[in-house]
Amino acid sequence: MRVSEIMQMDLITCAPTDTVTAAARTMHAHTVGAVLVIDGGRLVGIFTERDLVKLLAEGHDARDRPLSTVMSREVVMAPPDADLLWAAEMMRRRRVRHLPVGDDGMVVGIVSLRDLFVFAESVLRLDPAGAETARGVLAAASG
Repeated sequence: MRVSEIMQMDLITCAPTDTVTAAARTMHAHTVGAVLVIDGGRLVGIFTERDLVKLLAEGHDARDRPLSTVMSREVVMAPPDADLLWAAEMMRRRRVRHLPVGDDGMVVGIVSLRDLFVFAESVLRLDPAGAETARGVLAAASG
């Protein structure tokens, strides 16, 4: 199975100049754990719940800080035709919960751990013999 078959295409984005508060409000409004930071149509970073927790835990008052100063810049992007097991393994190795999908900085979708769990559950419900496939995806994601 390919990443493009389960990715979410409703991309939740912010600009690098948006504040941490604006990003948190956007994540809350859309019930997501990350926003893609896009500049000039290209992915320049990602801001996640983990980034927010880290800022708070370190005692920073980051409410008015621009995302460009606090986002994760080292973002791995999966090509749309990437194998789902590869994506799950990459997420586990990089210890990330969100994997943008696209090419050359142009994002077409995103896959989250939640998407992997939903996929694994649907495989089990539709085909009990698919337990091996579901087990492989979950094992790759959770390590």
